[in-house]
Amino acid sequence: MLLLSACSKKLITNSTEPDAELYEIDNKEEVSLVFFSFGETNESEKHLAIYKRFAEAFESIEEVHVLRVNDSYVFEFKNYGYYYFNNNGTKLKSGMILSNGVDEPIIETNPDNYIKAYESYFKVPFHDKIECVKTREEEIAKRQKESRQKLEEKFKINENYATRFIKNSNILIFPKASSNLSCLSGKVITKTFNDSTKTTKCIMRSETLYDKNGLEKQYTTFINDALQSEFMYYRNPYNLIDSTVQRDAKGVKSKYVYKYGKNQCTIINVDGKNAMISKVYHLNNKFQCIKEETFNGSGDLVRTTFSKYDEWGRVIEESDDTQKLQYEYKNQQEDFYSNLKNYDLKDNVLLSENIRYEEGNKSIFILKNKDKILFKSIALINSNKCTKMIYNYDADNKLTTVYEYFYEN
Repeated sequence: MLLLSACSKKLITNSTEPDAELYEIDNKEEVSLVFFSFGETNESEKHLAIYKRFAEAFESIEEVHVLRVNDSYVFEFKNYGYYYFNNNGTKLKSGMILSNGVDEPIIETNPDNYIKAYESYFKVPFHDKIECVKTREEEIAKRQKESRQKLEEKFKINENYATRFIKNSNILIFPKASSNLSCLSGKVITKTFNDSTKTTKCIMRSETLYDKNGLEKQYTTFINDALQSEFMYYRNPYNLIDSTVQRDAKGVKSKYVYKYGKNQCTIINVDGKNAMISKVYHLNNKFQCIKEETFNGSGDLVRTTFSKYDEWGRVIEESDDTQKLQYEYKNQQEDFYSNLKNYDLKDNVLLSENIRYEEGNKSIFILKNKDKILFKSIALINSNKCTKMIYNYDADNKLTTVYEYFYEN
């Protein structure tokens, strides 16, 4: 197998020429197997034969995408980073690119090694269609059974448990109540415009409902006043989330049930008789999430994130196999970071930096790569410390969107 990171000249990179014609592969957290050649005359019989074997084996597996491309493109893999393959200059006739939807893809150019590369990269044996589908169905059924068993587990939740969980869990895991109930008590309507004079109204708007404790109950988006999506929170008497239900424009619902335990919180997707674990948050004795596991719809573990905290219980670092986020705070009292740096672990380079600061009645957020500003957002705060307007600017400092907030208590 040709592991690209070991090449003297990388065939797969995380940068591409801006005017390149892209073949986009947007299968985040899912498997992509790309069989490429540049013109059908460059395809060997073995290359084509093994492509057909893979295509038939995974024909009914939604999470595995087997692609055959015969034209000259720059391939863009939208994983948890953007990766590109451009054959220009490498003179490769054909090959197979393997991507797990998370990490940097790899490439194999010898058809004799395609199957070996697949088994080595994904740590699973390759089976042809009948055996593969049967094995996969048995595996998914086993995971569904385990998920249903988790749904039926009993764990006694008391006020002390709920209070500690809500107070100490990461805000990304569990939404917090606002300290200012004048902002988040009732309905908050957000309207979107394309210009600062608010004459060009966007087709989308959103409404958020909060309870008397400042906790979110419902988030709804509309397009041209027609419902686009609706997200509902259901809580127990201690304000812990019992479940969430999302409904799309067609009325299709997705339900997620929260199951709490001594050292973890598990989120299970429930669809009729089917159930599958989608998230597991592992907690320390302070109720802080120190490890987050993400699973796809078939129960495959697709991402593991680790978190570290400072002595005041704030997240200072999050990392997975590819990236590391470092949070910095202005002082001991601030709950929201003032600086967030995103590092690529493989090359140990700074990918981006998020800077946040206050300036009078403005809250300013800047996303930059080295000295280049990629995005800027300016929020105007009213006398009640509630967000009134948000102005978003692109890399050319051009205003792209304006959000206006209305509060109905």
